Amino acid sequence: MDKVRVGLVGIGGMGGCHFFNYDSVENAQVVAVCDVREDMAKEKIGERDVKVYTDLKKMLRCEKLDMIDICTPSYLHADMAIACLKKGYHVLCEKPMTLNAKDAKRVLAAAEKTNKNFMVAHVVRFMAPYMYLKDVITSGELGKLIRLDMKRISSMPLWSFEDWMRDVSKSGGVVTDLSIHDFDFVQSVLGAPDKISAIHKEMKDNSEYILTNMFYGDKLITCEGTWYNANIPFSAKYLAVFENGYVELSDKLVKNGEEVSFAKASADAADLGINIGNDNGYLAEIQYFVNCVANGLKTDLVTPTSSAYSVELADTIKKKAQII
Repeated sequence: MDKVRVGLVGIGGMGGCHFFNYDSVENAQVVAVCDVREDMAKEKIGERDVKVYTDLKKMLRCEKLDMIDICTPSYLHADMAIACLKKGYHVLCEKPMTLNAKDAKRVLAAAEKTNKNFMVAHVVRFMAPYMYLKDVITSGELGKLIRLDMKRISSMPLWSFEDWMRDVSKSGGVVTDLSIHDFDFVQSVLGAPDKISAIHKEMKDNSEYILTNMFYGDKLITCEGTWYNANIPFSAKYLAVFENGYVELSDKLVKNGEEVSFAKASADAADLGINIGNDNGYLAEIQYFVNCVANGLKTDLVTPTSSAYSVELADTIKKKAQII
């Protein structure tokens, strides 16, 4: 079988992560990269046989591609995804799908008009500790879920191209850029919450945080997302308490006091149709999407409708939040 030919749009921080992970995807090859920073793109690509473009329309016109991988700043996702879908390409798009529910509907409409795959790269769904938690919840191994507390703590991102991440109109701020990881995971496992409340410190003096409560009957799910004006190492943690025990992710993954190896946590990788350890969520999501493209399968693990709902959920949380 010929390799899936990939056009990567954006090779900055996240785009570079995607680009180098393709080295481990045997049935795909990045043949073209588009980035407005031509010199930077060429430096990252090095000696690889990859064509560099600075204009997406030109890349789509000149290259024979099977799929597009969009890793541009979030405010560009909607229009780029729609343009690529209309041209008849399969599209993998970094999260968030769009910055608001209105634009998500536009992308959904474009995706529904084609038989091509459109998938948002919600990497947390492919990360071993979260796959493990999902399995414990859905299997009922420890009984019913009683409480889930999720935290995603970070310094204010000061490294983005032209500082777009600190521009809420371009990134959606800490809610739509960072905390959406956990919103998306929760809704992908538990569905839509019955009730929502939140406290939001809007961006000021290089700090922003959101504390969200999502109620599912008598279950309370809390999600904390922060950007602080402090040199705090990034961390993503959770504590899930069940009727008959707990699962905790901190420096390690623990169930009822015993460490869970990532090899065991990755046991569900076979369900993704991939033959790799699932401790690298970025590689796992890319390999899953490529396999779906190569084999004519739909990306049922992350549907466009589900990703659009995560954006809608972020919008709702912002609207309902108490601003402090």
